[in-house]
Amino acid sequence: MVKHSDDFWQNHGFRRFAPSSFLIFAVVLVLSASAASLVVVYRTGERIISERERAEALDERDLLQEVDQEQGLNSVASAVARRTRFASSGEHYGLFTAAGEPLAGDIVGFQPEFRGADWRVMHLARPSSMTLHVEGAVLPDGAVLVIGRSLANLRTFERSILYGFVAAVAIVAVAALAAGLVLNFLILARVDAIAATAERIAGGDLSARTTIADRRDPFGRVGASLNVMLERIEELLTGMRTVTDSIAHDLRSPLTRMKGALARALEPGASEAQRLDAIEAAHEEADHALATLSALLDIARAETGLSRDMMQVVDVAALVEELVDFFTPVIEDAGQRLEVAVPPAPVVARVHPALLRQAIGNLLHNAAHYAGAGAVVQVFVEEDDDGTVRLTVADTGVGVPQDQRGRVQQRFVRLDPARGSGGSGLGLAIVAACAKLHGGVLRLEDNAPGLRAVLEIKGT
Repeated sequence: MVKHSDDFWQNHGFRRFAPSSFLIFAVVLVLSASAASLVVVYRTGERIISERERAEALDERDLLQEVDQEQGLNSVASAVARRTRFASSGEHYGLFTAAGEPLAGDIVGFQPEFRGADWRVMHLARPSSMTLHVEGAVLPDGAVLVIGRSLANLRTFERSILYGFVAAVAIVAVAALAAGLVLNFLILARVDAIAATAERIAGGDLSARTTIADRRDPFGRVGASLNVMLERIEELLTGMRTVTDSIAHDLRSPLTRMKGALARALEPGASEAQRLDAIEAAHEEADHALATLSALLDIARAETGLSRDMMQVVDVAALVEELVDFFTPVIEDAGQRLEVAVPPAPVVARVHPALLRQAIGNLLHNAAHYAGAGAVVQVFVEEDDDGTVRLTVADTGVGVPQDQRGRVQQRFVRLDPARGSGGSGLGLAIVAACAKLHGGVLRLEDNAPGLRAVLEIKGT
C-alpha cells in the first residue's frame, strides 16, 4: 500500500516535494529563534515603557507634593482636577482625604493599598473596571495622592510585537519553504545524476562517470570518489575480461597442437619413435601453455593491484646486480658486451621482488635475443631525490620503430619478422604491468642506435 502511494506521488510529479528532516529541523530552529527573539524584544520594550511611565509618575508626585507644602491641599486638588481634565489616554489621578473620601481626579474608589504604593499593579472597580500601575503618596495632612498609568500602552506594544512576529513568521516560512524546495531540487538533481551513473554501470556501460561541478562541494567529493571507484572497477573487470580473452586466444593453438600430437601418439600404426616424438611435442606445448598462463596471471595481478600484498623493502641495486650476474653468460653467448652502472650505496625501495626480477629479466632477455651480435647492452640503476628509481636496459641493436613502441607493450604483440620469431609476446606487457604496480611507467626510447627501455618505479 505504501509503495503504491509513493508511486502515485512520484508519477504525478510530487517526488521533489518530499519532506526533508533537515528542512523541518531548520524551520523549527528558525521559529524557535524567532520566538526567543520576540520574548527578548517584548521584555526589553516592556521594561523601557514601564520605567519611562514610572519616572513621569514620580515627577508628577514630587511636583504635587511641593504644591501641597507651598500652597496647601486646595491647590493640590485644583492641580489634580486640571490634570485629570487634560490627561492623555492612560493617565489617571486621584486625591483622597485621610478618611478615603475623594477630593479630585477620576480615581474615585479608595483602597487602603494606595498608601505607599510603589508602582504597584492594581485592579480598580470604580468608576469603571481598569488595571493600573499605581504610585501613591501620603501628604503631610494625611491626604492620599494617587497617580496611575493604564496598562493600555503595554497592551498596544504587545499587539504590535505579536503582529510583527506573525508577519516575520510568515516571511520566514515562505522563505524557508522556497529555500527548502530549491535545496531539495538541487540535492535530488545531484542524487539523480549519481543514480543515473549507477544505472548505466548496472546496464553494462563501464565507461559511465558522474559529472562533477565542483570538487569542493560535498556531492562533488562524493562524485569524485565514486568516479575513482568506478575507474577501479572498470580496470578490474577489463583486466579480468582481457585475461579471459587472452587465455582463450593464446592457449587455443598450443592446446590444439598438443591434442594433435597426442592423437598421433595414439594411432595404432605409429612406431615407438613416432609415439615418443609426439609425446615430446605435446610436452613442449604443455610447457608453453603453462608459461603463457603464468605470465597472463602475473600481468593480471600486477595491473589490478592484487600483488601489492607481496611487496617488501629491498635493495634494488643488489637485485639488479644479481640478475646481471645471471644473464652475463646469456649476453656473452649472443656475442654481445654487457656494461653495468649501479650505485655503490644501497637503493632501497618497496617493490614486488619476484615481479621486478621477471621484468628486468625480460628486458635483458629481449636485448640478448633481438639486439644482435656485436651489440652493447647497458644496465643503469639511478635514484632521484623524490625516491623515484629508474632501471634502464639499453642496447645498440636494431631498436623498435617509434610508432610501434606503445604497441609492443600490449599482450601478444610480436614485431615479426623484424624482431625475430618465437615467444608469447608477453615480455614487455609484464614489464609495463610491473611499472603500473609500482606506480611508475615503462618508457621505450631511441638509444641512437638501438632501444632504451626505462622502467620507473616509486621508492619508499
